[in-house]
Amino acid sequence: MLEVNIPGREVWRLDVLLLDYNGTIACDGKLLPGVEHSILKLSTTFAIYIVTADTFGSVAKMCADLPVHIHRLTSVDHTKEKADYLLQFDPKRVVAIGNGRNDAAMLQTAQLGIAVMGNEGCAVQTLLAADLVVQSIHDAFSVLEHPNRLIASLRS
Repeated sequence: MLEVNIPGREVWRLDVLLLDYNGTIACDGKLLPGVEHSILKLSTTFAIYIVTADTFGSVAKMCADLPVHIHRLTSVDHTKEKADYLLQFDPKRVVAIGNGRNDAAMLQTAQLGIAVMGNEGCAVQTLLAADLVVQSIHDAFSVLEHPNRLIASLRS
């Protein structure tokens, strides 16, 4: 569990990490370099879930050796399905990271929503729904590994 005390807010106790796949931790269906190592490291702090439409059909193979749970989206409304999936957890314990338009509600519902502005870009709706915007998934993972960065960015 990651405990973060941001001045002007209640103490956060975060232990669930929801990750979008393509555009966030992967490009063209393949994990970005270094993501595997970071997921292994963060798995000691968080239960990690990947929520994806699996556009390239590669998520199971790419994540086979990682301590993650994979949820494949099946509805026609992925925005709602991602947000609804998050609700099986206490939203106050969830960090959600994504970049696509269909990640906006998930980021808004989570205690901490992080938008990634990577090579694929980031949907404006998702930027506006996020608590924090970073340049890459590695930056997102880094703020979770060094929570004082969260405090510096999110204090009132």
